[in-house]
Amino acid sequence: MGTIKRDTLLANCRIRSESSRGAVGGSGTVIYSKPNSKGDYSSYILTNYHVVENNIKIETKWNPMLKRDIKADVSGLVEVHFFKYLYQSRAVGATVIEADILTYDVDEHLALLRLRDTTPTPSVATLFAKGEEHKLLIGMSVLAIGAGLGEPPIVTSGRLAQFAREIDNKEFWISTAPTIFGNSGGAVYLEDTGEFIGVPSRIAVILLGFAPNAIPHLSFITPITRVYKFLDDQLFRFIYNPAFTEDDEAALREQKRKEEERKVLAIIGDTSTSSSREERP
Repeated sequence: MGTIKRDTLLANCRIRSESSRGAVGGSGTVIYSKPNSKGDYSSYILTNYHVVENNIKIETKWNPMLKRDIKADVSGLVEVHFFKYLYQSRAVGATVIEADILTYDVDEHLALLRLRDTTPTPSVATLFAKGEEHKLLIGMSVLAIGAGLGEPPIVTSGRLAQFAREIDNKEFWISTAPTIFGNSGGAVYLEDTGEFIGVPSRIAVILLGFAPNAIPHLSFITPITRVYKFLDDQLFRFIYNPAFTEDDEAALREQKRKEEERKVLAIIGDTSTSSSREERP
């Protein structure tokens, strides 16, 4: 393994929610940090859903527009730890910044956080170009970076070993760069270019006797193709495509939310009308 690029290391962070303090927690990667329309900086962290899952609760609340109780997700704060390095390699401390869980997808198993700090992050990962994944080949050298076992970001090396591995009807790639508990939500980069190609999301496990044993040198990656799908579906396309803006995407998400509420109102209205007709003598 050659010398890792300093900016690649700085884009990675440790993530801890209220329920994981003192535990292993997980990892995250900065995929966007740019000026916004308010003159501040907006910074977004990509991670796995299960890293912040315990910080998302479903509660029943009264919706004044729908005039009924509805289930809504309520997200708690997440801590993001950015590490400081001496001689570009020795972690000597961390800056802790609060972040909000902006969106998540249980099926894609990804979540997006936004830092509450309004200053630029130390670095931002370079995403592998959308639509160019056919250029990735088995045997390419990769680096995995994440807060394994809750440590400051650890770097391991390996190779791309397999594509199109299906788990729960979702595609994963396999890397031989060792990962372990706490690496989830981190990053896998091409070693030669430092481009982000996926998120360490699972490790291989074999059952020996009655206990599962981790095989850390076989890591299942949520590939960059699914990351782009997640950003497209959740309307955060500005993160990788300058043709979109943060404000326009936020307005579009709000518009879609209102459209969904109107659909629910229409369904409620139809149901009420049908019930009334059935009750007439």
